[in-house]
Amino acid sequence: MDEQKRRIGRTGIAVSLVLFVVKLWAGILSGSAAVLSDALGAFLDALAYATLYFTLRVQDRAADENHPFGHRRAEPLGGLLIAIFASVLGATVIRDSVIGLFEPGTVRSSLLSYWLIGTSIALKSGMAVWYYRESNASASPALKAAYVDSRNDVASSGAALLGYAYGGAVDNLAALAIGAWIIYSGFRVGLENVGYLMGEAPPGAVLDAIRSEAMAVPGVAGLHDLRAHYVGDRIHVELHVEIDRNTTLQNAHDIGVAVKRRLKSLDAVQDAFIHIDPV
Repeated sequence: MDEQKRRIGRTGIAVSLVLFVVKLWAGILSGSAAVLSDALGAFLDALAYATLYFTLRVQDRAADENHPFGHRRAEPLGGLLIAIFASVLGATVIRDSVIGLFEPGTVRSSLLSYWLIGTSIALKSGMAVWYYRESNASASPALKAAYVDSRNDVASSGAALLGYAYGGAVDNLAALAIGAWIIYSGFRVGLENVGYLMGEAPPGAVLDAIRSEAMAVPGVAGLHDLRAHYVGDRIHVELHVEIDRNTTLQNAHDIGVAVKRRLKSLDAVQDAFIHIDPV
């Protein structure tokens, strides 16, 4: 799956660069502020996917002396950087569109521009579907950020097409809408990835699955003091396991190891720390 993520990152960089050239060409031909804003969005995408690719490579590094729990925080860090890039670009697009409302330019009709914008929408729609499937399969925060970004690109390109078709104030209002959409989506993605970086607790359904797996181990009489938090995109679990006080030390140890292995078999769990309590 990690190699699949890297392949997706490389593809995202290539497609974004192609779309940047295509949209910039269409923007120059048409003189449309909305289309030019969309081209800037494609350039941001290229930077974002380059960041994504780099962080995915970093997270695959093995644990070392300075990072004893590995480098899993690199992936949500990449998602946060994507959100920051989006916010900066969105603010720039809004500024330019507001200026354009008071100093409107001339939008030139061109069939080639319509074709170029339509092609970019089709390409980005395909990328959005791909990212959506892969993010669901891997529960990757970075790929989810890429999906949201691609979905927003389709919407913003549609707004750019609408603005180009009508021109004038509509063109600048469409660019304004694109900028606002970029900032909003960037904020949502950034907030989610901040949760991963700050050690947010996983959803209740994940905690329930952890309890079920632990209780399924023979010899476990009960559980308490379950604590779990994200370390990057994976979860670390702390859990007190209750066993019969008459159990031998060796058996108690074996039960703790079995619980740890069972919890680590869950896709979302990277490590588990088990404390044995006699009852």
